Amino acid sequence: MGLLPNTKSVKKTDDPRNLIIFGLPKVGKTTALAQLPNTLIVDLENGSDYVEGFIVKANNVQEVFKVAKSMIPVDSQGNPNPTYEENNFKFIVIDTVTALEDMCLPLAKQLFMKTPLGRNYDGEDVRTLPNGQGYLYIREAMKEIIGWFKKTGKNVILTGHVKDKSLVEGGSDLNVKALDLNGKLSTILSADSDAIGYVYRDTENGNLMINFGDMNSVLTGSRITRLAGKTIQLAERTMNDNGEWEIVTHWDRIFPSLKESHE
Repeated sequence: MGLLPNTKSVKKTDDPRNLIIFGLPKVGKTTALAQLPNTLIVDLENGSDYVEGFIVKANNVQEVFKVAKSMIPVDSQGNPNPTYEENNFKFIVIDTVTALEDMCLPLAKQLFMKTPLGRNYDGEDVRTLPNGQGYLYIREAMKEIIGWFKKTGKNVILTGHVKDKSLVEGGSDLNVKALDLNGKLSTILSADSDAIGYVYRDTENGNLMINFGDMNSVLTGSRITRLAGKTIQLAERTMNDNGEWEIVTHWDRIFPSLKESHE
């Protein structure tokens, strides 16, 4: 069998397997995600007490690892994982990746101490290393942790906060909204994702929107054509028969397989 293909490959999915959404705190990200079917939310900020859903809280890297490991059917050698818990989850939400950056510092320290340069390191925060070299190990720690969840075979969604970032483009200084992470980490995680969207509420009626590149002032985008350059209404407020306001989400606009599964 030759190495080169003889036929065109077919598109395997139209769902983003790795999605990043970011926005202001309390804009409604977690509330909307709790309505995403078959979803496990890994709460790292203790911010899920007021929503209903499948939620597990983690306070440190060890607890995050236990959650991820319990969802991986086999270990790194291909042997059955004795701690595997069978589940019907299709989506895993890490809420938030902004909190995960601080949480991963002990793992970043371990990674640095495995190097010849860091063998005798007795500090606690690699961010204090000279010339910013500690951020390399933070990036490696973050990629390792997120990699644990990718091994589960589920769709992974990272949530984050927003920050203002200055860019120079065409000789002009631009102020844009970006995922709130330090150094190159935001760029690296965004490059590894299938789509990154900015979540906000429209000023007219308070509906929850996701921008995938429709606004020049926000660092977003998607390699999925139907999302790229679009702004999508994710959720809206409606009044139920009891006269109470409730949130109705439209996740099938992001994940078409949800609509297909009900047809």
